[in-house]
Amino acid sequence: MSGGPCKQEESMFTLIHIVFGVAQLALAVVGARHWLAHRSSYGLIAILVIAALVYDNFAIAAGALLGEGDALKAVNTPRYIFHSLLTPLLIIFACGVARRADLRWSQGKGVHAAFCILATALVAYSAYVDVINLRLEPARFQDTLRYSNEFSLLKGPPLPSFTAMIVLVGVGVMVWVRARWPWLFAGALAVLILAGAGARAITVANLGEVFLSAALVATLIAMDGRIPQAARARALQRASTAATA
Repeated sequence: MSGGPCKQEESMFTLIHIVFGVAQLALAVVGARHWLAHRSSYGLIAILVIAALVYDNFAIAAGALLGEGDALKAVNTPRYIFHSLLTPLLIIFACGVARRADLRWSQGKGVHAAFCILATALVAYSAYVDVINLRLEPARFQDTLRYSNEFSLLKGPPLPSFTAMIVLVGVGVMVWVRARWPWLFAGALAVLILAGAGARAITVANLGEVFLSAALVATLIAMDGRIPQAARARALQRASTAATA
């Protein structure tokens, strides 16, 4: 009887991932509806990343039902394919946000090309690590069961995801200053903090991804209204101040 409450608490982690999956799905729907009305290539990147996170959470939740075996391996394999192909593309999304915020350095074709080259290089690296050399082994956290990739080239956090979050944080700070929009910065920072805190606890890391998805959707919507408007207002204010100085 004394072990009952503890077991009940442990069994909640699968449910938490289901809740995360539903939350991510709701965010994906909101973002997709906005994207259908505006058809931005940058917006499509955000929607695809969030859709991958929907799958990620439901795949983790499926472990308690399927148990170890080929079925769960088959469910987990796309998690790595989606992450490797899509997460680095958030670097291109960051460049798009910078352009909408009218950050001068982001307007040139060369800068956009540099962001695309970096994203492509990280996709290639991630594909090598998480697709070509995918070695799935069972991994447990509390009552959750998933398959994780035992192959790695470098120690520490996954290089493509970490780099993408650093770029989002950097651009997010500049957009915050320029357009008074802090949420992209906050969402990316939440991932960095919670992924570090949850290095061995996938549930904690995935909570950070919910915050990121909310920030991506909010930023996607703001890109077509609030962000460029605030950037123009800030530029006019500075011009007026300079003229009267």
